[in-house]
Amino acid sequence: MADLKDLHELLDRFAAGTLETDKSKLEDLRGRQLYLYGAGNVGKRLFHNLKANGITVAGFIDRNPAVTLPGIDAPIHLPDDPALATLHDDCTVILSGLFPLKICSDIKAKLSVLGFRHVHALHEVNFNQVNGGAFRETLFDDSYNKVDILGNDRYKLEHAFSLLSGDNDRRLFLCYLKAHLTMDFTRLDEPLDISLQYLAHDISETKDYSRFVDCGGYDGDTFRGLTAQGCHIRSLAVFEPQTDLYRKYAATVKEHPARPEQAFLFPCGVYAETTQLRFATNGDAQSAARVSAGGDSMIQCVRLDEALLGFAPTFIKMDIEGAETAALKGAQGLIETYGPSLAICVYHGLSDLWEIPWLISSMRSDYRYYLRNYNYLGLETVLYAFRNPTA
Repeated sequence: MADLKDLHELLDRFAAGTLETDKSKLEDLRGRQLYLYGAGNVGKRLFHNLKANGITVAGFIDRNPAVTLPGIDAPIHLPDDPALATLHDDCTVILSGLFPLKICSDIKAKLSVLGFRHVHALHEVNFNQVNGGAFRETLFDDSYNKVDILGNDRYKLEHAFSLLSGDNDRRLFLCYLKAHLTMDFTRLDEPLDISLQYLAHDISETKDYSRFVDCGGYDGDTFRGLTAQGCHIRSLAVFEPQTDLYRKYAATVKEHPARPEQAFLFPCGVYAETTQLRFATNGDAQSAARVSAGGDSMIQCVRLDEALLGFAPTFIKMDIEGAETAALKGAQGLIETYGPSLAICVYHGLSDLWEIPWLISSMRSDYRYYLRNYNYLGLETVLYAFRNPTA
């Protein structure tokens, strides 16, 4: 059973420099004849990432014969390209996408039939030697917070760990922390199905989505997912600052058979105060756009306490690319008054793992906390907080 002594041991070993990196299926990238399977956004970014670290990529493998790679000097092959036949035994193929386990298995099986012997999924590779250990953060635009976990933040970290309700939650906390500190994400267990995100399907708490607040609404994917699972949303409040995504969400709600009785959609972000902030868009992935001082556009942000007067939320979800802590501060009145269930993403920065539960617990003392992961490399990790009605 995981307890504080396990956390203390992990931190002590980190301080002593003896926190080992587990051996993955692919440990040393240098000196290999590397090919990337998939010439999409992740593949392109992975290519540039490896090249910047002196690791040569011999080429790409992609099923689409029309795919092009402007600005990348590397050949693209179809999987059955005869030019690759003599390389099957010796080359190493990395699946350059966050594919679910079944799709990874299918791709590996098809490549095996063609003769490829060394094929590894992205989450099976230890990229510790890339970008000084910050490979994951660079590839996915995450804000890797080099924080003082052995000093000022240690008490908060211990407090957040102690808040977690079950052994599985605490074990995931330890594995996630260790993966970040070693930059070896091969140690994380198989994630839950991404379609289950925000459902807390395996948590035996009462879930009331009737008055749902969707912060980081994207194109309505969370709304569609919840209603597809039978969750009844009577009143909906949505915050999505990217205009094209906001319009897609609006169209989804308007045409959906489970359309809420009330829907309030705001083309803006959420923050600790109502203000305008610079916003960095991402051409490779719209979902990775974030508040940034060097951003290429300005967006309006609002304080939830001001935007939702009288809304009385029963459930608040936040996936807002690193602005979760600030947005929670702007929702303190709603949380203190109504005690809504919370599903807050904690994967955008390492310190979110403890800063967010610490912050929520300072607002109310009657929440129970759970931690779940829904994607590889620790992406889509969610902290759930459910109010104890008997507290």
